[in-house]
Amino acid sequence: MKKRIAACTAALISTVTACCALTGCNKNAESYGKQIYSMGAYATLTAAKSDISKEDFDNLHERVRSFLTATDNSISSVMSTSYIYKFNMADAGATVEIDETSYEILSLAKQIYVQTDGYFNPAVWYNEDLYGFLNHSAAELDGMPYMREWVGENADRYLPLPEQKYVTAFRELSGCFGELELSQDNGKYYAVKPVKTVTVEGDDNVYSLRVDLGGIGKGWCADKVNRMLTEEGIEYGYFSFSESSMSLKKYNGNRSGNYTLMLRDPRGVFGSPFASVSVSGENLSTSGDHRQYYYVEGVRYSHIIDPVTGSPVQTGIASVTVIGGSAAQSDALTTALSAMGREKAVEYINKNLADCKVIMLIIENGNGKIITNCPNKIKIENSAYKIANTVEGGKIVLE
Repeated sequence: MKKRIAACTAALISTVTACCALTGCNKNAESYGKQIYSMGAYATLTAAKSDISKEDFDNLHERVRSFLTATDNSISSVMSTSYIYKFNMADAGATVEIDETSYEILSLAKQIYVQTDGYFNPAVWYNEDLYGFLNHSAAELDGMPYMREWVGENADRYLPLPEQKYVTAFRELSGCFGELELSQDNGKYYAVKPVKTVTVEGDDNVYSLRVDLGGIGKGWCADKVNRMLTEEGIEYGYFSFSESSMSLKKYNGNRSGNYTLMLRDPRGVFGSPFASVSVSGENLSTSGDHRQYYYVEGVRYSHIIDPVTGSPVQTGIASVTVIGGSAAQSDALTTALSAMGREKAVEYINKNLADCKVIMLIIENGNGKIITNCPNKIKIENSAYKIANTVEGGKIVLE
């Protein structure tokens, strides 16, 4: 399969104040900082020099690097040696031995799947692949009947839309994720694959469930690294995984200890923000439709799949940020909220996320609106965007 298009690769979140810390422009904010490449993305680890020695930071960096590598080796849907890959390749109904990492992440994914009524669904693997948003190396997949050739070049490159019969079949298959069974016995962990399969007219293949944990894995890693920082007694610093899932301690470059997070505009010039918020001591994640997308006949198709339709989301939600709770939960919820659409997302936020700060950017007919439960906490950075709701009793009220 040809490499998917990424017409705009700007991260949605940038730690502007933290950039100063990394460059040493503030004497009181001197920090160690290193990058780690894992899961196809860069992670950044920082810690204040006042909290940790150079030797201990280097040891921490190696510990984090090893942890991320081990996690990737466990949950990768590409590596033929990973437990998730082996699960994906197993027959329907098979019992597959997995490791503790994949067991823990799959268990959390199932919980959030239930909590969101299926709007977070890591089993939309085939639908992601159908629209060209998965990288894989398995030779047997290169000849799948639903594969199409990319058309055009550079920013105009796109994948012709798939046949509806595949969209429908794969959407039906993903709906059995809740039937996945997980168990542990005598220190071993197991996943039982649902017995359901689907076929498509004119296609001899029998398709069974496959999962991709990319929508929760980076957040899960951020939570684990945050605990490592705490264990080392680090009060100032942060861990950022692809700048989409982050765990923040405090910033040692100002009296407040807050980082200034710039929420980047998915439709703006590279790096331009639409809003900012001050944060410290919290976990957060962001999802947006800007990282992987293409246009077909003027319609934007992104990597975020709507489990209800089996196709890329068309809800108008271009960006969602959830601050608070665990990074893994926020990672999954930002995807789910994007798929829910405005009204259902607001209902879910009001019912379940009162203790979190949620910021959604809606783009409709080229116009942008911000919906948030914390309007007094954010600063609008793009005057073209306005907050399109009020808050009463801590709940969002749409205009």
